[in-house]
Amino acid sequence: MKLMNNPLVSVVMITYCQENYIEEAINGVLGQECNFEVELIIANDFSPDGTDTIIRNIIKKHPKKNWILYFNRNENMGMMPNFIDAIQKTRGKYIALCEGDDYWIDPLKLQKQVDFLEANQNYSFCFHNADTIFCDTGVIKPFNKNLKPGSYTTKDLLLKGWIIPTASVIFRKQSLPKTMPDWYSTVRSGDYALELLLSTHGPFYYMNEKMSVYRKNAINSLSVNSSNGIEIVKHHLSLLNHFKKDNPKKNGLGTNLAIIKTRYNLMKVYIYDMLPFVVTLKNKILK
Repeated sequence: MKLMNNPLVSVVMITYCQENYIEEAINGVLGQECNFEVELIIANDFSPDGTDTIIRNIIKKHPKKNWILYFNRNENMGMMPNFIDAIQKTRGKYIALCEGDDYWIDPLKLQKQVDFLEANQNYSFCFHNADTIFCDTGVIKPFNKNLKPGSYTTKDLLLKGWIIPTASVIFRKQSLPKTMPDWYSTVRSGDYALELLLSTHGPFYYMNEKMSVYRKNAINSLSVNSSNGIEIVKHHLSLLNHFKKDNPKKNGLGTNLAIIKTRYNLMKVYIYDMLPFVVTLKNKILK
């Protein structure tokens, strides 16, 4: 199979035990209509279900099978090592994300985002709105209800909480660190940490168009599991301290009040139903 020679965009798709969702995720990428080459890097973290079979069938039959570069792990690496390795295999100028339980619904998604980044070189990445489907009830809601289109910075990302659907992100590969920080391999939310890293290279832009779907409460979702709440808090507080010490002026963290709000919001966004317990631990954790 002949792969794309000069992909402008690399799409990274990590997956684990997502036989119910992976075909829709892949088809959303292969259905993109664009005037540039695209490669889809699929990293299957040794799924014991039918995920591998479904992927291989698509590679055999799909007209755009030459877009796909498939890695089926020989052992389970864990979500973050799997993601880091997949990122390192990308060849494109831009990298887009779509985990195996999410999917794209606009065939012009990549074209719109690449056109924007090509015309606006000062932006490190851009993202868009999405539909959120609650898999346990079938209810569909917009991911962002009140977020206004426009430019945002690191401070917004820290203080507003989770405003970026992972499958909406496309960024410049040059904005990635040459070597990912050591803490990145163990952070509990790799997409959020990645967005923070990227945001230190410039503002990011929000398009208020729903071009992807985020599955919430999906079986075998790669999203954060709140059962390890205290560990999540510790990881994100250490992440915050990294950015605060790195360059507080550039990152827009100027006052003690802003830092306190940031820390609280990080806990609130990633703990959800454990808020009362986490609040009692706040002083102990923040020492």
